[in-house]
Amino acid sequence: MAQPRRRALLALVAWRVCAAPPACEAPLLEVVADADVAALYAGNGPVAIRGRANLPSATSALLPEFVSPPADGAFPLAVRAGAGYRNATAWGAAARPFLDARLSGAGAVLFRGLNFSRPEEFAAFTDGLGWERVSIGGGGTARTAVGGVRTASDEPAEHTIEPHQDMAHNPAHPSKIAFFMVEGPPRGKGGETILVDMRAVTRRAAARGLDAAFAAKGGVRYAKKLWSDELVDPAVNTFNWQRRYFTRDRAAVDAALDALPGDDVTWSWSPDGTLDYENTLPATRPHPATGEPVWFNGIHTNHRDYFDLAPHIDTTHGSPYDTTYGDGDAIDDATLAEIRADIWNSCVAVALETGDVVVVDNFLAGHGRIGWDPAVRRKMLLQHFA
Repeated sequence: MAQPRRRALLALVAWRVCAAPPACEAPLLEVVADADVAALYAGNGPVAIRGRANLPSATSALLPEFVSPPADGAFPLAVRAGAGYRNATAWGAAARPFLDARLSGAGAVLFRGLNFSRPEEFAAFTDGLGWERVSIGGGGTARTAVGGVRTASDEPAEHTIEPHQDMAHNPAHPSKIAFFMVEGPPRGKGGETILVDMRAVTRRAAARGLDAAFAAKGGVRYAKKLWSDELVDPAVNTFNWQRRYFTRDRAAVDAALDALPGDDVTWSWSPDGTLDYENTLPATRPHPATGEPVWFNGIHTNHRDYFDLAPHIDTTHGSPYDTTYGDGDAIDDATLAEIRADIWNSCVAVALETGDVVVVDNFLAGHGRIGWDPAVRRKMLLQHFA
């Protein structure tokens, strides 16, 4: 499937779409040819990975020393927006047929030139896409509502977030995500967005026998602990159920957990208001549209070593999340390093510019971010879709 996609990108392709008649006279969205990719990512450089501070498995020789910018236009599929709509909702409607046709093949699409500058414009763009927007509780990072959408993450600027697929540790998860770079950091200050070709990860994991090993041991068990903000200081410890489930009503949390698909989710409340819950899922799951098997899990980012190494996460009450094999056996450090190596070796690093929009298929494209100099600004927003 990758070869036909690559051949199709050897020349500049014009995609003509219109939100309403009369028909557009010029192409609104142009796929960037391989010959133009170097100019598209001019100023982007390789990002050091091995040995990075507070990054789990960073000392493993299996991890690449650097992650480089995209070498071609295939991943992410790079698209220039023409001199079309000023209305963000109309741009969303224009992008919808393009994404419906190309996203499951490419995995990730980068739009440059939409000329959005405000959160409200991004929210209007997501409205125009027409996909069902969702907000799922129990995520691994804290977010804040902004202008009808949310921040991508409220982790400290200097913290590098390992590449992952959103809510892959949960029975309910978004199928697609749109990201908007409201304010890109200056070049050379960090903050690159990491995108992962999960088809490549799936092939690597199968070659190592990781998918078979987890299947033989019952998949992946996720153990999660969320304290009450009456027990922990929410300004220091964001792993409280009020923040992660967007409510102060315990009954609403019970209802959200009870509504999760499957019958393997168990939870309990401690007298001090702490929520403990577990669920078990396979490491590889079929893509909801194509049916192809995809490495889709939170084995590494939900493992306790991620939280233990993050200096900003309060673990005085224990690690908020942890993973084991489905049968309860611990996942050893060597296996975690192999998983992380397969992911980091399937990545590209993109220094997104102010105004860039990236839409990913949450199964086929993982994402993460490199920490940046806290003296400079970087602001990313997102929207999840069912």
